Amino acid sequence: MDIDLLLKFMLVGPFPVGAVGGLAINVFLAITTMASGFVIGLAMALANTSRFAALRGVMRAIIALFRAMPLVLILFWIYFLVPLFAGKNMPILFSAFIAITIYSAVNQAEIFRSGIMNIDKGQWQVAASTGLSRFQCLRYVILPQVLHKMHPSFVSFFISMFKDTSIATTIGVIDLVKAGMMVSQKYPDQLFLSYFLMAALFFVICFALSRYAKRLETRQQLKYGR
Repeated sequence: MDIDLLLKFMLVGPFPVGAVGGLAINVFLAITTMASGFVIGLAMALANTSRFAALRGVMRAIIALFRAMPLVLILFWIYFLVPLFAGKNMPILFSAFIAITIYSAVNQAEIFRSGIMNIDKGQWQVAASTGLSRFQCLRYVILPQVLHKMHPSFVSFFISMFKDTSIATTIGVIDLVKAGMMVSQKYPDQLFLSYFLMAALFFVICFALSRYAKRLETRQQLKYGR
């Protein structure tokens, strides 16, 4: 197999002859599940830090349950068990999206919760003294600080989640890992090259993101004196 064709297959799968695959699928899953998990995780974190004990208890139980599970188990629940109740099969890419979104949401909820809890209580008191409601305090005073301070944590989590998108391989999604396996099985003489390219492509993206996260952490330390 020609090196150019091999690299192209690793990057976008059989596209344009077939559906998009390869690294493009990993990037797609990482970005979309990070975004959806961000929104859901924020809602979960707000529930987890609310003034209502019952709501906090329920949310903490949900977060603890899913954080204790391996991602592959969540994926199998969505792909194999949901169809038993829904009466129809789940598309493999959609199953992967739902499972990774759940994983993303509960972990980002903890990042948000940690950030909210680390904000000095005096900030709440000052904001409340100006006549702002609790929701307005969160929106205009607390959350902007949380997002700024926890930015490195979100980037670090994204790196981890990007690598974890390869779990979609287990249900047949043609991501980068699956593409490399397909090449190595069809062309055994390309086994080393295909596996090397898999590692290299993951490394390039993760290394660039990790350097970005490190720079953010350094800025935070200089700004807040930690």
